[in-house]
Amino acid sequence: MFTKISADSIEPALWTLRAYNASIETEASLSRLNEDLIESKLFELEELEPDCPETYAIYWLTYSRLFELALLCAGNYADHFEFAAAGDLLVNPRLILIHFRSGCNAVKKDRHRKLTEQFQYVAGEREAVVRWLKQETIPEIVKKPLLVHMNERMERSDYLSQEYLDAVESRMKRIADAIGFLASWHLADNNAFYLRVQCASPSEKSFIESTLCRFDKEIFFELGQDLRRLAVNPYQKSRFLGRHSISCSDSQRLPSEEYLCTDLEYLKASSG
Repeated sequence: MFTKISADSIEPALWTLRAYNASIETEASLSRLNEDLIESKLFELEELEPDCPETYAIYWLTYSRLFELALLCAGNYADHFEFAAAGDLLVNPRLILIHFRSGCNAVKKDRHRKLTEQFQYVAGEREAVVRWLKQETIPEIVKKPLLVHMNERMERSDYLSQEYLDAVESRMKRIADAIGFLASWHLADNNAFYLRVQCASPSEKSFIESTLCRFDKEIFFELGQDLRRLAVNPYQKSRFLGRHSISCSDSQRLPSEEYLCTDLEYLKASSG
């Protein structure tokens, strides 16, 4: 007989995270993924951050799943010549405020314009605008790009394995490299790129393919399988988890039989 987890703390958190995971699985198609959706789901998830250690591992696996969708989205943008959209997720801060030394109210930087263009009215000539910006303004990054923000949070969590975090860094670099490689072709769009590739030799096609992201959802689904197993057995191992400890009292050893049976049914349905 399994001992029942405290109904006032752990089980509600598990059910909430399960519902959240179900929601992101319905949103996981590339046609629906974009920065606004991911940011909205991130806000929702960060509101669910648990305060009991028993659910930390499941929370950070869930967080990693959302990150995988952000990575998939950015890689897809890069592969299809949508460099600005990919850059927004990877390098372009979501919010920068420009503070004035004079004490005037801060101004939001136009995300897709240069500061010299946004403040051209101040001095006219570019050199004069640059000089004025250096002397009179102080930029503040308020919101980092989503991939950077999420990666930093995952690194600080102390719950995710170094192997997984290294793979994250590698794939973020792959997006940057793909953008740089494809941008160097100076083609108008993805269609022009496709036509150019059709004229390439087999070895050239192979090389070009090796420079693209071509991300898939394999890790996203593997993370989902691991967190579902952890919901049944908190001592279940996962290659995505590093040093995480679960301090279970004698009355909080494993989920109740009722919870366990329900979760096993869920796993069977998911695998089918």
